[in-house]
Amino acid sequence: MSRSEHLLLPRQLYQAMVNHAQAEAPNECCGLLAGTIEGPVLRVEKSHPLVNEAASAVEYRSEPRSMFRAMKDMRTLGHEIVAIYHSHPISEPIPSRTDLERNYSPDVVNFIIGLQGAVPNVRGWWLLESGFEEAAWEIVEPLADSRRVTKEGNLATE
Repeated sequence: MSRSEHLLLPRQLYQAMVNHAQAEAPNECCGLLAGTIEGPVLRVEKSHPLVNEAASAVEYRSEPRSMFRAMKDMRTLGHEIVAIYHSHPISEPIPSRTDLERNYSPDVVNFIIGLQGAVPNVRGWWLLESGFEEAAWEIVEPLADSRRVTKEGNLATE
């Protein structure tokens, strides 16, 4: 897979990601954003909150069972991982050395949700062997077909 140019993130899924980070504080949260790749565009269609097995304020490690469930669901829906997210409860939303060392893929956006301020600060990054660079992404609204997101990050029809 080659790197796409732009990621579209529905507002409901953006909010689900931020809510997950806030709920897990003071520990880091982690999760996957799944969807489709349409030429140069990554389109997020579902959020998969994962369990942070490290239960730490300074690192995350995806718990295998939650990762297995997410991957199984993505396979069923025909989705790919288009982004990974985690939080930095006590630091800026900038990739750390650990983030760079544990990078899943240079072809997915890495969102970091900073919680140290009064308002969460979300930034998206491309993590590369040589460092990192800011990713182009935008919040879009609304999800088609009057869909909404449950607290677990699933789409539900109203």
